[in-house]
Order: sequence, then structure tokens, then C-alpha cells
Amino acid sequence: MIKRLAPDISTRIAAGEVIERPSSVAKELIENSLDAGARTISIQTEQGGKSSFVIEDDGCGIPCAELPLALERYATSKITDIEDLERISTLGYRGEALASIAAVSRMEIRSKAAEAEAGGLIRCEAGEITLHTETPAKPGTRIQIDDLFFNLPARRNFLKTSSAELRRIVQIVNDYALIHPEVTFRLYEESKKILEYTGAACVEDTLLRRWGRQTKIYHSESQSGSLSARLWWNPIPDSRRVVIMLFVNGRRVQDAAIRAALSTADAAAYGEWLVLLDLPPQDVDVNIHPTKEEVRFRRSGEAFKIVYDNAKAIFAQRHSIAAPPLPPSAPDDFMTPPRTAFEAEALPAAPAAYSPNGWTFQKKGPWRAASPLSAGAATENIFTPAEEPPRAEEEFLFDKNYVGQSAEGFLIFDFPDALAVMDPHAAHERILFEEICESFKDNIATQWLTLPMEIPQAVAAEAALYEKELAALGFRTEGGRVTAVPAIKGKGHLSPIDMLRSALRGMETENDPVKRDREVWWRMARLACRDAVKLGRRFEPEEALDLLRRLERCDTPYTCPHGRPTVFLIENKKLRDWFER
Repeated sequence: MIKRLAPDISTRIAAGEVIERPSSVAKELIENSLDAGARTISIQTEQGGKSSFVIEDDGCGIPCAELPLALERYATSKITDIEDLERISTLGYRGEALASIAAVSRMEIRSKAAEAEAGGLIRCEAGEITLHTETPAKPGTRIQIDDLFFNLPARRNFLKTSSAELRRIVQIVNDYALIHPEVTFRLYEESKKILEYTGAACVEDTLLRRWGRQTKIYHSESQSGSLSARLWWNPIPDSRRVVIMLFVNGRRVQDAAIRAALSTADAAAYGEWLVLLDLPPQDVDVNIHPTKEEVRFRRSGEAFKIVYDNAKAIFAQRHSIAAPPLPPSAPDDFMTPPRTAFEAEALPAAPAAYSPNGWTFQKKGPWRAASPLSAGAATENIFTPAEEPPRAEEEFLFDKNYVGQSAEGFLIFDFPDALAVMDPHAAHERILFEEICESFKDNIATQWLTLPMEIPQAVAAEAALYEKELAALGFRTEGGRVTAVPAIKGKGHLSPIDMLRSALRGMETENDPVKRDREVWWRMARLACRDAVKLGRRFEPEEALDLLRRLERCDTPYTCPHGRPTVFLIENKKLRDWFER
């Protein structure tokens, strides 16, 4: 038998489509504040927004008489007739956000319109208004949400820990702060300031405080008719994820076609992307999802192509060898990452990973210093000084001969039963990876920085949430700066900020403490693998044999840390078959 649902049931069902967790509240109310023309938005949370969420802005405000109407479903000031749905230019328009939040919480709104003499106060519980009156208030709006999902215990049980929910809110604030440089954002948890973004001049400035100066940021923009696109890319060294912050006409959305355009442009599009698309409101349909996180383009092919073309231009910048070097005397240049300098104070000085002198191998004697090799600069030397090798190493080289190097840079060896072709970059990555992992098996040492480095504000917010875990891993932070990092022997030149980012991504990936630490060190080791020699670098015979020897000592010598093969063997039997011998 078909029957109408009771109003309280249908209201809660509708609310569940819009409000999934505290970060959903943050998104909807931040968008309302931006639509109201706010220039300062302050958020205070308790237990990651689960017990209390307060947002205050200095926008245009709501007249006291209209407060009850603001809590009704499908009541909005953004659209008036059906034609307006074809050209939506505001972030909100459905008139569902406040009604949905009110249906699953205890809500209080204090607001004063700019031209009003007095403000208004309204309180409601589970959608039922309990108080509505005039009250003194400052211009703008303050909304307090207490006990989210108190009347939906099943939904409340699905919420994550307070720190996990707070991280989602931080992400929302970070994203909107990127494209609204004119707005000041503040976020507090339990009265502790988590982040503060004061007004910036442009998007490039907000990206600098989000991503920092440690890596080069690539940018491209173009226009096709009425459609314009601006793309920025931050290639994260150890990442294998593509993180896309997509805004269409200022609306934070997700779109599979845009993701496909970035991935199609280059298979290694790993890192963080900011994509801003602007087009006439009538050319995009935003009314396809209750949370307004999806859109439909009238001409999706054009959107795909303009993003694809700009991504290709960005990858061309990265791989270009003809681009002139950036002037070193411009530290404030948006595209110039600064040099870093720090030294180990907690440990005795470790031997350098690379020696200024080359080394040569004596077949029946020990290693001995020699004149610098002509194959490359000192910083490219892959040899490590050592004492006389054990007899097993002499025997190791006895039946393995270095043949030469291909035009592509691969190393060719003659083994007793096969011909071996080595990728020197992959092999060196494996060697460095295992050396670094080995150093983490014992107690973690701390390496103090000579010059503390400022943490980008967005990263600082995440670091504050993991302060204890980071300290256990050897990181030290003070006053928004990194003062110490885990000591990686021979890798003192690694950027402390890159190391901190890697640690935070590892913590987000794994919740289990044991697995989490392993994930963090694995990411750190991969980060250090950037030191590996590049394919195409010319090798002397001694260098090639030394690389082979070190690879043979590895626990997993046949693949690099990313899973690519290091050595390809062609058996002599197969060669004889090919040549019909």
C-alpha cells in the first residue's frame, strides 16, 4: 500500500542527502557566507564539529523577520523564477542547506542586515523553531550547530574520529581560501587556532601559502570563446595520487571528464592540481546533485580539450630542456623554490654519500682513491668509499663482465649464462631505498636544522593535528617552522618540508600505528630516491661494476621501489636459439 511519508521522516531523508558529516555543514555555510559578500569568515569547532560548529561572517546578514523563512525547505533569495535555473551564478540556490542542517541538529542563528536597526535571533531543534526574537547583534551572521545528528544516532555512528572530521573541515577551508584571496579565513578547534588566512593579492599568493616554495609550481591558462581555463600543478615527489581541486565558476565540484583530461595528457600527472574554469552560467548545469558537487557542461568536449591542452603545455614546460634558467636573485619569484640548508647536530657527521674523488677497482687489492672520473661531476659519483671487499665480492666480479652502454643509457653485462641489461636509474633507486630503510630499523635520530624552515599554512594546520605522532618520528616544529627532521644518513639535502608532507600523507593513509610508521618511512625512502642517477648518464666500467655489486646486495634487487624492473636477463640458450646455433 502506497502512502505519504510523515513530514519528519521526509525531512530527515532530504537532510541526509545534503548533510553527510560536519564538513558538509562547513561547505554549505561557507558558500552561504561567500554569497553574502563576506570578507571575514571565522569557524570554531568542538570534537571536529560533531558536538559544536560555529561560523561567523561579516556579510549582508538576514533581516529578523525573514529568519523563520530561511529555515524552510526550498526558501532562497538566490533565484525567483524558472529561467534563473538556466543561469545560476551563486554558490547556493536550492534553499535546502539551512533547512537540512536544522533538521538534524540544534541550531541558533544570530543575524543583522546591514540596513537594519536591530538584529534577530532564532533557535530550533530538529527543525522545530523554539525561539524567534529581536536582539542586539553586529552586522553579519553567526550560526551555531550543536549535537549534529543527535536525532539520527545511526548516522552519527558512521562519523569518524574528531581529528579525522576536523581534517575534512580543514580541507574545505583550504580549498575555498585558494580561490578567494580577498577573504580572511580563520579556523579554531577547542579554542585553539588551527589556521588563519589573511587576505592575499591573487591566487598565486594563496597557492604559495598552500604549497610552499619547495617545489616548482607550473602554470598555464588559455581561453576558447567564452570558456577560460587556468591550471596550476604542484608535482609531489613521492606521490602516486592525482589530487584535483576543480572550481567551475567558483563552485567546488568533481568531474570525471576533467580528471580524464589531466591523466590523458600525461600518465605521470601525479601531484596536486588547481583547475579554474569560467564560462557563462547558461553553459553549465549545476542542478544535478543535492550537494551541488557535480556539474554538467553544455559542451563537455570543449571543457575536456581546453584542460587537456593546458595540461600538455604544463608537461612541456616541465620536460623542456631549452627553457632559460630562472634568475637566482629573485627569492620572491613564484616559480623559484629556495635552497635549503641544515646540518645534523644530534649525530656525528655521516660520511658523504658522494665523494669529490673518483674510485677505481684493483682486481686483487683494496679500493683506492684515484683521480676524478671524467664520466660526470662529483655530485653524480655513485661510488661509496669502502675498505677491502671480502672475497665473496671478488668472486662476484670474477664471472661478470661489463660490455658497454647502449645509446639510450642502459648498461650491458655478460653473465655466465645470460646477457644482462640494466636500467641504472631503477637500480640506483633500489639501492638508495634499501639503504635508507635499513637506517630506520634502529632508533630514530633527530636532525636539527641550522635554519628553521617556515611551514606552508595549509601544511601547518595538518601538522598541528599530528603533533605527537610527528614528534615520535623525529620531527620538531615550533612557531610555524620546522626545527628538526628525522636523520637520513647522507641525505641531508632533502627538503624538510617535502619530508614533512611525505610523513603527513603516510599518516593519512594508515591509521594502525605499526603500519603507519612503515608507510611513512617507505614514503621517505622513495622521496630520497630522487638522488638516483638518471638514465643516459655515461658510466665508466668501474662505476657500472660497482652499481651491479651494490644492487646484488639488495634484498629485492630485481625491481625498483616503484615496481619497475632493474635488470632484464636474456639467457644464452635463448640467444643460441635465436641465431639457430
